[in-house]
Amino acid sequence: MLATAILLYVGGALTLVYGLSGASTGGVLSALLPSWALALFGLLYFGLGWGVQHGRRWARRTLLVLCAVGVAFATLRLVAGGVPQALGDLLWPVVYAVLLNTEAARAWFRRPSQPAA
Repeated sequence: MLATAILLYVGGALTLVYGLSGASTGGVLSALLPSWALALFGLLYFGLGWGVQHGRRWARRTLLVLCAVGVAFATLRLVAGGVPQALGDLLWPVVYAVLLNTEAARAWFRRPSQPAA
C-alpha cells in the first residue's frame, strides 16, 4: 500500500501547487474547479494518502468511489472526442483501482486496527 500512498502524496502535492499557483493541469478537475477548490482537492489527496498508509477502510472506499467518478468523467470526455486527454484522465483512476484491489491491499485493509500507544 506504500506505492498507493506515495502516489497520493505526490498527486496531492502537485494538485496543491497547481491550485495555489492558479495554473491549469489540463485535466478534468482544473477545467471544472476554481484554483482554490483545486488546492482543497490536493489536501484531500493528502488525507487519502494518510488513510491508505494507515490501513483505514474509509480511505480505500473513498478512493474507489473517486476512481469510479474519474472513470465516468474520462468516459464522457472520450465520447465527446477528446481522445488523448481522456486516455490520460482514465489512466490514474485505473492505476489506483488496480493497486487497491490486489490481494495484498485487501488484506492490508482487513487487518485489525492497532490501539494507540
